[in-house]
Amino acid sequence: MQPHDIRSPVIPLVPLATIRANHQAELVSNVKPSGEVDMQPRVNEHETHLETLRSDLQKIRDDIKSIRHRLAYSAGGTAVVLGLLGWIANSRFDQVISLLLAH
Repeated sequence: MQPHDIRSPVIPLVPLATIRANHQAELVSNVKPSGEVDMQPRVNEHETHLETLRSDLQKIRDDIKSIRHRLAYSAGGTAVVLGLLGWIANSRFDQVISLLLAH
């Protein structure tokens, strides 16, 4: 048997200073001559995410409405069936009792 050397994969870690420097460089590259930072790309990204969230919420609202309608129709149908069974049982009460006692 050959010995196997088990090592975890090496994941390169980027120092925080490098990440911060890259972020600062990105901000500097977006600086306008007047000293303002161009926020338009970030604003567009956030607006896109917001529109996606709104469309997802609208889909969820539509699903909830359809579920409510289905539940209402089911409850109405159940009430009608139970009402008919109660009416039949009430009008044929003596026959129902005799059937139950015969077994």
